[in-house]
Amino acid sequence: MASDLPETVLFDLDGTLVDNFEAIHRCYDDVMSMMGLPGVTLEQIRRAVGGSVNVTVVKLAGEANAPTATRLFREHFPSVMYHGLRVYPGCAEILLALRARGVRTAVYTNKDEENSKKIMAHLGLAHLFDGIFGTNVHPWRKPQKEFSHYVLSTLKSDPRRTVMVGDSPFDIETARNGQLAAIHCVTTGSHTAEELAPYRPDTVHAGLAELQRDIFSL
Repeated sequence: MASDLPETVLFDLDGTLVDNFEAIHRCYDDVMSMMGLPGVTLEQIRRAVGGSVNVTVVKLAGEANAPTATRLFREHFPSVMYHGLRVYPGCAEILLALRARGVRTAVYTNKDEENSKKIMAHLGLAHLFDGIFGTNVHPWRKPQKEFSHYVLSTLKSDPRRTVMVGDSPFDIETARNGQLAAIHCVTTGSHTAEELAPYRPDTVHAGLAELQRDIFSL
């Protein structure tokens, strides 16, 4: 492995590796309808996700409705989660290139871990990761440092040689709290370069192909 490459790259899932927003939108819209609440737009979903279902439902359904909305979302999502699912351009290419150079790769997401694993298997990408780490199998959420410590200890990775790739301020804060070497952002998900700039990520890229070329030189 080249000395200028990290030891491990942690990738956020939604908005970074895959576009699952149509399914998430459909699920939330169905849940709001079940509860007799106003529907939500795809743009509202793009702006609201990132902090796990627990956080998103409060934004969309309100604090009082959150427990019921969370339960309904988790029950309903598996039946719609492949709707409109697609990988972003350059996804397989960057994973293959990193692994060919001996770099460990992992999914690090606030999405339910079981659903995350099923999605990557459905897309034929699960074999390209040394781990897929999500929520609901332990008490943590990004950006909690305990979640990062759990991921790194499981992978046996040094935070000083680990970088995070994500699309939101949650990912930036996660990298900082976990004392990772760097945070590289893409604008394929929930935030533009201008919106990410105040959070001071190390770099911002239009997509994974640009990140692969400009940062990893692969």
